[in-house]
Amino acid sequence: MQKDIAPHSLEPLAMLLSSVDCSEFLPQLQACLESYFPCIDLVLCRFYRHRSPEILLHNLNQQQEAATLHPYCAGMYQLDPFYQHWLARPAAGVFLLDDIAPSEFRRTEYFLTYYTGLGLHDELMCFFSSNTDTTLAFSLGFYRPPPHSNGRLLSDKMGYLFPLLQALLEKHHWQSASALHDDGARSGEFLDERLSEREQQVARLFLQGHSAAAIAEQLCISPGTVKNHRKNIYGKLVINSQAELFQLFLRQLGVE
Repeated sequence: MQKDIAPHSLEPLAMLLSSVDCSEFLPQLQACLESYFPCIDLVLCRFYRHRSPEILLHNLNQQQEAATLHPYCAGMYQLDPFYQHWLARPAAGVFLLDDIAPSEFRRTEYFLTYYTGLGLHDELMCFFSSNTDTTLAFSLGFYRPPPHSNGRLLSDKMGYLFPLLQALLEKHHWQSASALHDDGARSGEFLDERLSEREQQVARLFLQGHSAAAIAEQLCISPGTVKNHRKNIYGKLVINSQAELFQLFLRQLGVE
């Protein structure tokens, strides 16, 4: 039997509509979504192709903000499968983590640290623009188990609301002054002068959760060549695991 995904009331949407031309629109958007998704943790940001994300709105507590948003904007976003998905396929829509993440993502240190380690449950992302240079990105997740954890149902309900929310966001003048100017500053790339350009590329793909086979297909090389690159990366950096590679990445970002 299909579950009802329609909102229980239109009042939160009506209040959101009434504030579309006001400075209180984003806080009202937060209140609207919290009404429809109790216990939800929200982060609204603007993704850029050539610079770090800009956080526009969130309802995380101070500890969660320090542990997630600060390192994320410092460079961890480069390992985020949602961000990588948007770079490759910029399109509006609602996306579940398991539908877009690389095959090995749940084994990465990024996942173990920022999902398992912090207790993040059932994340999905909404992109509100198909612009190839920038988009509004809305993350919905739970840092505590919700009463009825069902990522697919969460996605279906958000998909139901998405067209209206997208229309309201387009009507609202949400661009900040900094959002209108791309200064070209980019952070978060794994760069080490001991590695060749190809080795740095392979290291980033491993950190993002791509398997050796997927990296080989993406770079048009053999899986054996990918494994040789990994061996050379570990040898040059004097490390023995992806966990140590991840720690080098964090040290580079200054967010250990």
